[in-house]
Formats: sequence, C-alpha cells, structure tokens
Amino acid sequence: MPRMRLLVACAALCSPTLCLAAPQAPRTQPGSSYEDALARYKVTIVRKPFRHHNEGRERLAQTGQPEALAILVADYNKPPAYPEYTKYTIASLIGRHFDRLEDTSPLAALRRANTKPVDTWLWAQALRVEIDRTDDSEALAIAREGKNVYQRAAAIAAVGASRTANVKAAVLPAILDFPKKEADRNLLVGAITGALWANKRRVNETDYRAALEAYVSLLTPELGLGHTIKVQIARHLQMILDAPAMFVNPEPWLEILQRGDVKQRPAGTTTSSPSFFGITTDGERFCYVVDMSDSMLKEISPSAKPEVVAETGPRKKKKKGILDESDLPWHLINNRWDLAREQLRISLSRLTPDKHFAIVWFGSKAGTLDSCKGMIKATKANIDRVLQELDSIKPVMDPDKARYPDGKLRGDTNMHAGLKLAFGLAGKGFREENAYVDAEALTEGCDTIFLVSDGKPSCDDFETTDKDYGEGHVVLSHESGALAPRTPMLVYHGPFDQDDWLIEDVRRMNSFRRIRLHAIGIGEANMRLLERLAEIGHGEAFSFGKKQN
Repeated sequence: MPRMRLLVACAALCSPTLCLAAPQAPRTQPGSSYEDALARYKVTIVRKPFRHHNEGRERLAQTGQPEALAILVADYNKPPAYPEYTKYTIASLIGRHFDRLEDTSPLAALRRANTKPVDTWLWAQALRVEIDRTDDSEALAIAREGKNVYQRAAAIAAVGASRTANVKAAVLPAILDFPKKEADRNLLVGAITGALWANKRRVNETDYRAALEAYVSLLTPELGLGHTIKVQIARHLQMILDAPAMFVNPEPWLEILQRGDVKQRPAGTTTSSPSFFGITTDGERFCYVVDMSDSMLKEISPSAKPEVVAETGPRKKKKKGILDESDLPWHLINNRWDLAREQLRISLSRLTPDKHFAIVWFGSKAGTLDSCKGMIKATKANIDRVLQELDSIKPVMDPDKARYPDGKLRGDTNMHAGLKLAFGLAGKGFREENAYVDAEALTEGCDTIFLVSDGKPSCDDFETTDKDYGEGHVVLSHESGALAPRTPMLVYHGPFDQDDWLIEDVRRMNSFRRIRLHAIGIGEANMRLLERLAEIGHGEAFSFGKKQN
C-alpha cells in the first residue's frame, strides 16, 4: 500500500478561497515500534479531522500488536467521532492487519457485542479471520441457522473470502431456508453471488457445482424473485460459465452444467443494447456517475477527435431516436464536459422504457439532477426532462485564471461522494445510513454504474475546520495546484482521496450489492484507480482516446 498522504481539503476561515495540500506523511514501516505508532495515534486522535484519526489508527493496526487491537476495539465500541465510517474503517483495518490465532477471541467478542446493520462489514471481516485461523463451524452455523439476516449474509461472504472457502456448505442451507422478504432475499443473494464469484476458479469441482446448481434454482418462477435480482444472478452465471447469453430461467443453466467442464477464459463485453462511451452492458437499473469538477472544462485534444468531423452539423437522427457513437455532434464538443453530456444523450436514447436510471454528479460535493433525484423510469418524458437540465448547465468563466484556469464548473474531484451517492440511491432518493445493506437500496437501487472522470480524487465529504498543523502546503485549489500563503485555520478533509481507502470503501459498498461498475477515464484520469474500481464491479475500464484492449 502506498504511503498515506495527509492532504487537507479546503479553505482557511480568514480566506475561504485557499486550500491546503499536505505532503505525504510516513507510514509506520515494518519493524517500527508500537510505542511510535501509539505516540502518533495520541497526537492525531485529539484533532478534529477524520483523516488524522484514520491515519493514527492505521499506524497502530500496522504493528499488529494485541495492545493496538484493544485500542481499535475500544474505538469501534465507542467511536469518538464519525461513528458510521469509524466502524467501517476499523473493520477494514482489522481485516488487513489482525489475522492471527490470538486475534480471533477479541474479534469474536467485538462482533457479538455489535449486532446492528452497520456492523455487517465487521462481521464479514471478523468471521473470515476466524475461519482462516480456526475453522468454519461457527460461520456455517450462522449461515445455516442465524436469525439475523445481516449476520447470515456476512457469514456467507466470510466463507467465500476465506482460504478454505467451503462454499457448498454455506450456500445450500441458505437457499433451502430462503427468506420471504424481498430485501432479505436480495441481501443473501448478494452474499451468495460474491462467494461464488470469489471461487469461480473452482467451477469444475463437484462441491462448487452443487452450490452453483442451488444458485440456479433461485431462478425458478415459483420462488418469485424480482427481475432485477434475477439479472444479477444471470449476469454472474454468464461470466462464471462463459455462457453465450444471460438467461433468467433455470433450464439453460442446468443444461450448460450438465455438458461437463467449463473452459475458463476472461469474460468479454456483452452485446446488449445499453451503452456509455462505447461500453455495452446488461442490466435493468443504471446510474451514471459523472465528474463535474472544474478540470472537465479542459479542451478536448484535437488528436482525440475523429479524423473526419462533419462541418455542417450533426448527422440526421436515426429511426426511433436510438443513437450511437457515430452521432456525436463534434461541432458542439469543445471540452470534456461537452463530451460527457453528449455521451449521456446517446446512452439515454438507448434505454427502453422498462429500464430505470439516475444521474449523479460530483465536484467538491455530489448530488443528483433535480429532474431525477432517485431511480426513475426511462420514459421519453423523463429522459427529455433530464436532457433539458443537462443542456442548461453552464460553466462560469471566472476571471481569476490562477484559481480557475479552465473556468468554473463544480469544484474539486470528490469521487467518493459520487460513488457513495450512487450506491445509496433508491427509488425516492439517497439512503443516508448503512446504504450497503439498506432495504430500499437493495430493492430499488441500481444494478449497473457508469463512472466517468478526468482526474484523480482530491477531496471527500469529511471536511472539518481545525488549526493549521503545519503538515502541508497551501494551494489556491486542488484543480489548479497553485501555491498560496498559509493561514491559522484550515478546513481538512478525510481519507477517501487516497486510492486504497476509496477502493476499500467501494469494496464494502458492493459486498452485498454486486453492482457492475464500468469506469471511463478522460484526459489525465487516474486509470489505475479506475481499473481497480472496475475490477471490483466486474466491469470494464476505458480510456477515452485509446482503443479498448
């Protein structure tokens, strides 16, 4: 993992146009003492910024000492600040750094003391350690007989992620005792899907095949699963079995299983109709997460445009209004935001009225368009309203070229907020807490995300005002990077501009959702980050101006 950056996100109170960016602070290196880590923790934990709290805890966790675990347990039980995300980040640190036999007892005690939906991620991490270091008996008992559906889902996820991965023993009883409530069903299907996906290399083993057949049985009409969750099952079966199509009835899958061994090869793109930036995909409920940071106003490089562009305007619309990449009106596309808007126009035109969609934007903050505050049906009227709002968005060309060299759109690059909003969006809007296991998000949320960005994350939603600790340098804005004088008070942000923490949180958010995530990079986009996000979402990463591999 790269060294932690102590970037501080925003403005001094006495001069709200200034931002602070700090240099990298050294992490605890292998062999560093627990005493050094504890000293840094004591310094950071009394500060206001969540980023500093997280840094102190991470340094403690890297020592792997029992005393460090005891402090993390205490912070988890009574978070001093940022309670929800303190729990998530501590659970992730536990999964990374406390994987020894002596850690299993305190981790078991911690999870048993915390049984709310927010604690599902902790249960998955702690049970996985227990399985790897002792056995899977308790995890299997929870998956089989647990009364708490969140804990059952966590146990199945833990079995799937474990080194031994007794998937059949976890999956079969869960399907035989399948719940009736739709949200509970979706939660368990997400956990089962993840466990099967994590072990897809075993597709030709007898026990795995038995689990897969039980998974296929969920598609029987008598069970009455919703169409969206059937699509989730079918899209993963297609990738696991390298099948020619996505079938939402069980018979074709059983026939494929009866043919014998599956020759495994990397999954390619699908050929179904919905697409964005040329990436075609399957799905029923689409969320477009679009970068609206100021750098999206940079001009499109002439070399990235087609060699032949009509000078007389756009091509005539095709029948039924269904567009493709050849219909891009390049005479109207000058900057990256223009390109994203016109690609959205094409993608929305390809959605049929039975689909649902939403558009999430992110700059310094994140939000939805007023015309689609939640997941809405892809009717012509809804699409027309969305396109009208997209066309109404106009940048401000600020005279302060040092701060806004390309103009002003919506600020910095808060990718984490955009993704968090997408994963938490339901039919009527955003589910604020525990969205990764929220009933409405599970039943009404998206099943596919298209993420488009032109840069690397530079801030998150965890901004707070605190004194200047002298650990960075002040800049006019994250987008410009121009230096500015220091000031006594600054606004700091959290840890989710760092690739590893952003990736880890997307992994958590998708652990029981199994949303397919495609990522598109423009310009100087952080393609390594986008590729890793797409990998979590079993999707594609595409760099505009470059051919797909």
